[in-house]
Amino acid sequence: MGHLVNILFISTWLSGCTFTGEHQSVILNAEPIQANILLMEPELSRFEARGPFEVSERLDREVTLNLDQTVAVDHFSARTEDKLPIVVISHGNYSSKKAHRSQARDLASWGFHVVAFEVPNRDQWLENGVRLRQFTDLLHRMPAILGEGADGGRIIIVGHSFGGSAAVLAMAGGAPVMGAVLLDPAVVHSSVVAAMKAIDLPVVLLGADRKVFSARGRAKFSATLAGEMLEVSVPKATHDDAQGPSMFSRSALGFDPFTSGRRQAVFRSMLTVAVLGLSSSGTLDFPARIFIREEKEGRLKSLAYQQKLP
Repeated sequence: MGHLVNILFISTWLSGCTFTGEHQSVILNAEPIQANILLMEPELSRFEARGPFEVSERLDREVTLNLDQTVAVDHFSARTEDKLPIVVISHGNYSSKKAHRSQARDLASWGFHVVAFEVPNRDQWLENGVRLRQFTDLLHRMPAILGEGADGGRIIIVGHSFGGSAAVLAMAGGAPVMGAVLLDPAVVHSSVVAAMKAIDLPVVLLGADRKVFSARGRAKFSATLAGEMLEVSVPKATHDDAQGPSMFSRSALGFDPFTSGRRQAVFRSMLTVAVLGLSSSGTLDFPARIFIREEKEGRLKSLAYQQKLP
């Protein structure tokens, strides 16, 4: 029965119909669905809709990192009996985990545990790299914190802006992760550049349009990271498009004039493709094929792909 349901889902999804999973009564198996998606190499736009899994969420959970420190997280998880990879999202400067709830919710619907991680949002980005490493180490050792279906052996970190610096520092410090997705990342300190040279893990960089916004030191990531590296930009996208509405703009103006729902949907779909590829193979083969095709069609730009040397 499970095999039949998976085939029906794939057929429906390929036909262009939206399958949100919001009213689904059958518990789907994640692994065969994800495997079929990887084989099909669908259009990027297919991932702009919610995935096939129902999503449960627990907001503002407190997790103890050590005797001196607790952190607040938002946890989104797909409803399935399979062991699912874990994605940890670190927000950027003057922001919070709330800015990534839409991304986290959508990503979970494709078969993941997704945790948006709250850290001090200014002046502590070197320390936040340590916090992120400690948190991923905790999830690696005790994935049951997220439930019995969390796979502590498959963790991917995501960082926006200075959260990208934190992700690099965490990886260089030995975080037990498969790789990272950096959302228009920025360099916060020279020590981050030094840390890049020590990283031999695959990294995807999803950037804003450089003609619209150039994140501080963004070029250093692709120029310095030692492992497999894939970088691509979204035409006309701003820095805030790579997260959600800017918390600073929201608090000051009541809305964010620097974001577009359309461009944010593209970032969410790119994030899903990158995480699917990383969690399935530990390489960038899948997102590279999708993004190269999208660039040729003019929907993405400025693609650069550095494959890992043998």
